[in-house]
Amino acid sequence: MHRGTVVTESGAICAYLADAFPAAGLAPASGSPERGTYFRWMFFGAGCVDPAMLDKMFSRPPPERRGAAGYGCYDDTMNVLETALSPGPFILRDRFSAADVYVASQIAFGVMMKTIEPRPAFQAYLELMEQRPARKRATDQADKIAAQLKASA
Repeated sequence: MHRGTVVTESGAICAYLADAFPAAGLAPASGSPERGTYFRWMFFGAGCVDPAMLDKMFSRPPPERRGAAGYGCYDDTMNVLETALSPGPFILRDRFSAADVYVASQIAFGVMMKTIEPRPAFQAYLELMEQRPARKRATDQADKIAAQLKASA
């Protein structure tokens, strides 16, 4: 909850916070040419990557009619995602954004759960994300909380 507004769903939370705190520079300005690309990949994560990972997790076969599912199929989704990361280093090329926070978290979760194969492009992208100072701070905080919980148990 932020200023009385309840926001759910990971992608929506990322986009909302990026807009709520523009000084952080995590989203292109409204009306900028990059804004469409930014939203494209935020929604691709939610609308394509998530269902494709579920297909893999539950061993669902691709649809018989190509395009019957809005995201195509698992292989199409992973190929498009890999292509999006290829110019790099970030989704918006030279600019880190909330789209990277969201997409990287999906890739990391998918690789961990074995619903996304660890392609070299995905691994390189995750390694880059691991080096972000905010990521390191968040990991350190999570480790401290886990240690406190373990000590109090």
